[in-house]
Amino acid sequence: MARTLQGDVRTKILDAARDRMHHYGFKKTTIDEVAADAGVGKGTVYLYFESKEDIALAIMAHFKEVNIERMEEVSRDPGRTIENKLTEMLCRQIMAAHESCRQNPGSIDLILSMKPHVQMRLRPYFEQEIGIIASVLDEGNRSGLLSVDDTMLAARSLKHMVSGFWPPYPCTADVNRIEEEIGAIVSLAVTGMRRCSALGQ
Repeated sequence: MARTLQGDVRTKILDAARDRMHHYGFKKTTIDEVAADAGVGKGTVYLYFESKEDIALAIMAHFKEVNIERMEEVSRDPGRTIENKLTEMLCRQIMAAHESCRQNPGSIDLILSMKPHVQMRLRPYFEQEIGIIASVLDEGNRSGLLSVDDTMLAARSLKHMVSGFWPPYPCTADVNRIEEEIGAIVSLAVTGMRRCSALGQ
């Protein structure tokens, strides 16, 4: 029972912080405001989180966890092609991030403020995403559609190829074209991996 209540308090704090940071941005949000919005004391916030940065990183981690669940669903869907799975897995969280920035004016400030901390803290999530992408490439190898010697390396390369589409400064001026452009990158990569298979490499 105590564990459930603790989880509820942590969730209330995160929900309150997410709402406030998305609306006002990271810099203009204070721990006092988060505590008041969550209906807890400031000291209670510090029982669960070391700092405002820690809260923001937990919000981003939750975003990653939701995306990983969706990636796993897509990877197991027998009705999708390899190319479709890869495109969906690489596009979804980028498009969700753009949508959050469109709906919530403070999201860009949150992203920019946390950028220096993201790489180290969220690395396990990145690695998990790369592992799921690699599992789809393994599926392509097993079916004879692809010929990829190192699926983890190829998955990591695919992740890096689409990194320029993330907000707040995507490499394309038209956000509505992101899915199409990522689809073109995946198509090019899959064509190369198929060619290797056809050549027996």
